[in-house]
Amino acid sequence: MADSNQPFAICYLPYAICHMPTISGFVFDVDGCVARGNHALPGVPETLAVLRGRGIRCAFLTNENQRTRAQVVEKLNGLGIPCTQDDVLTSATIAAHVTNTLHPNKKVLAVGAAGLLEALQLVGVTLVDWEHANEAQVVVMGKDPDFNMKRLDTVCQTLWSGADFIATNLDAKVPSANGFIPATGPMIKAVAYATGKEPLVTGKPSKWAGEMALKALGIAPEHGAVVGDALEQDIRMGKDAGLFSILVLTGATTQEMADNASAQVKPDLVLADVNQLP
Repeated sequence: MADSNQPFAICYLPYAICHMPTISGFVFDVDGCVARGNHALPGVPETLAVLRGRGIRCAFLTNENQRTRAQVVEKLNGLGIPCTQDDVLTSATIAAHVTNTLHPNKKVLAVGAAGLLEALQLVGVTLVDWEHANEAQVVVMGKDPDFNMKRLDTVCQTLWSGADFIATNLDAKVPSANGFIPATGPMIKAVAYATGKEPLVTGKPSKWAGEMALKALGIAPEHGAVVGDALEQDIRMGKDAGLFSILVLTGATTQEMADNASAQVKPDLVLADVNQLP
């Protein structure tokens, strides 16, 4: 029998599954969980189809913030994973919601790609361009493909002038077709290091991410589960939100890392991949 202080590992799968709560909805991470790069992981589309066929709700929560919500939907549909915008949350959409809630009617400098800019515009946030960055009262930052020393300086000057600092997420890296690529975190950390100002992080594992995931599923926490490959993002969010937490070993985390995880990020169940979901 598994050590009560350890997550249920693959070798204890039958025991772990019989102790799972009744799940009526899953929140899936995307990269490293259901997909890698522009390819679905083997068997995942079929597994999700089976779950949905049993009436189980499937939603997707990604710390991706460069793509728009519609582009994430298009990507998943292209991978054979049918979904609509109601099924998808990104760290950009969460950041936009939080920004509009905490800083209504304030001018915002958005540092990122189309996914972040569109999300902010859709909730009615007033954006300033780079030439008027000194007017910004809030900086909202995601992964900016055009980030350079000039933009770093502009962002720092804006924060030094008193603007509030919001970040989509702090992921260091993300799984890709050829291994990993740097994610949003390194850019955010560069700004935080230079200014001494830590951002309010709104994507996984924040409380806002958990709350919006549950709203997307339309269920109570005790009937939901989060499935992902990252301890600090997926599992921490799930545990903080009261969701059953399932780690899959198809991305950033190994079994050894799961075994040695602290209580705050220790998954309730560890699976080789999504296809082992009961």
